[in-house]
Amino acid sequence: VITDWRIEKEKIELANIRLYELDKNAEYSISTYEASETIVKISHNFFTMAGYKHPNEYGRDRVKMPVMDFTIRCDAPVKIKDGLLTKTIPANKIYKFQIADLEVAGDPGRMITVKQDMNACDLRFVSSLDETKKQYGFKIVNETKKLKNLDSLLSTTEICTLKSNSHQFIDTNDFLNLTCPKKYDTIKILPEPEDSLEARVMALTGKSLPEDFIKNANPYAELDFSKAPKFDAILVSYLVFRADFYGTLMARLLAYHADQGAIVRIIVSEVIALGKDNALYEKMMVDHPNIKVTKYRFEASEKGAQWISEFHRSNHVKLFAGYSTINPNESFVIVGGRNIHDGFVFKKPVDVSKFLEIVTYASGGDESWAYMRDFEMVIKGQEFVKSLSRDFMNFYHINKENLVMKLSSVVATKDQALEAEDGSLRHYISIPFNDQASLSLFYARMLDSAKKKVLISTPYFRPLKEVEEAINRAVERGVDVTIITRLDLEGDTASFILGSVNKDGVNRFMDKVKIFEYTEPKVILHSKLLMVDDEFSFISSVNLNKRSFFHDLENGVIINDTKFTKQMGLLYQEYLKNAQQLTDQQKIIFWKKMLINILDKAL
Repeated sequence: VITDWRIEKEKIELANIRLYELDKNAEYSISTYEASETIVKISHNFFTMAGYKHPNEYGRDRVKMPVMDFTIRCDAPVKIKDGLLTKTIPANKIYKFQIADLEVAGDPGRMITVKQDMNACDLRFVSSLDETKKQYGFKIVNETKKLKNLDSLLSTTEICTLKSNSHQFIDTNDFLNLTCPKKYDTIKILPEPEDSLEARVMALTGKSLPEDFIKNANPYAELDFSKAPKFDAILVSYLVFRADFYGTLMARLLAYHADQGAIVRIIVSEVIALGKDNALYEKMMVDHPNIKVTKYRFEASEKGAQWISEFHRSNHVKLFAGYSTINPNESFVIVGGRNIHDGFVFKKPVDVSKFLEIVTYASGGDESWAYMRDFEMVIKGQEFVKSLSRDFMNFYHINKENLVMKLSSVVATKDQALEAEDGSLRHYISIPFNDQASLSLFYARMLDSAKKKVLISTPYFRPLKEVEEAINRAVERGVDVTIITRLDLEGDTASFILGSVNKDGVNRFMDKVKIFEYTEPKVILHSKLLMVDDEFSFISSVNLNKRSFFHDLENGVIINDTKFTKQMGLLYQEYLKNAQQLTDQQKIIFWKKMLINILDKAL
């Protein structure tokens, strides 16, 4: 058994000094699971939070720069990179070092490298500006013991027995990071924004929100947990987990279950997090030690990366899962395109201006407002939830050095094996810049399986070569291809150019397929849907653009179910009621066309 196949990299970012008063017993979990080493970077913004300015305010004399004086003691040997030197610190030996403020002084922090035998490190610190020398502190704790109840997920790999030469795409064995086909108990679609919030509240509390909860605009209002199920783990991954009304409420629900013993693991994208988001993550982890938030950031040092990749290679995997061995009927997975963000669940901003720590969208607020019409589904069925939870934990334990992910399943093919039944599901994770553009081939193969019709919904439409060629092949076979997208992306990130990018994609296919523009006023259609021949659907985080197919981490679920796919076809018809067919080539301003061509090459 290989137990040291990966390198783990963790970040501990300190900002709210009150969280680290000694009586709070603050602690951070770090992963050493099957890692040859775990590198923990510790930094702080304490002086920034206290209102201190740029180092120029202090002149050139470094001595006047405020610092935090740290001590560390670990129960196993560790290495500390302090300046240009890396020192090995014996077990139970106290080591002293200083860290200046990341913003005020530009100090990136200190790197501490630990091995699997480390159980805990105790850190204490005092401010160089505090004459009383009041001590603060926290512990770094190896999370291995906390994850013991997930051993059945961590220590096993599924073996899929699939039929050779099956005519069904669900039986494909050509792609890694694809779980084995599993049956499900129920799928409930969540087409309306309020459905998303209600589904999570019901899953985590066993009850609906009080009738006036949203109207009263208080995410801290009393909730009834008397019927809440008990979970072994709650697993969350999104591009955005915003500290707004919705995110603050979700944080409360997750905190409740963490305090009941559930392991809560959250993966978000660092580059899109706001200051208030980071404050929420810090408080969640310190106040509730079973919660851990991992902020994914692609490092330009990775193989084949450009410096700009740090800003557009994001975690775009979207799922929300509760796994329970005590109440298996309560296990669930929510998959689709929504983020934890008010703009995905409310048509107008909720007025939370009286709560200074919560993100607001009003004029002059923390972020501009855009309402996204999107889609999710809730899946129940213990075998599928267990399979997906294993996939998540392998994703969580990805090798930070090269972004290689442990396989959740391996495939054996047999001629006499049965084809996957109607009602089978498979979960897929893509790391496209690191898996030979697997997602492009995966999506193209789904299109190549179409015999009669394909329905696609995507907010961003400019597919890569492999997908473009697969659409062309489908048209040549006589397949009826319909695509819904959006040209007016006002309010979206980089909306000044994204609409033109979509127009360029539309122009490529204008004479080949039926393309509709979603026109519901002040709404961005954000659903990422693919339905093939009323036979199977792919509900995912995947947009039909270069970013999804070449840069971002993505995921989705294949649903091999004719009844479900026909239901999705009816939802698609509802989309078409708010859409108009595009029949003319779209005009693109010359400088935007030039910028698109430049970005194509640069990104």
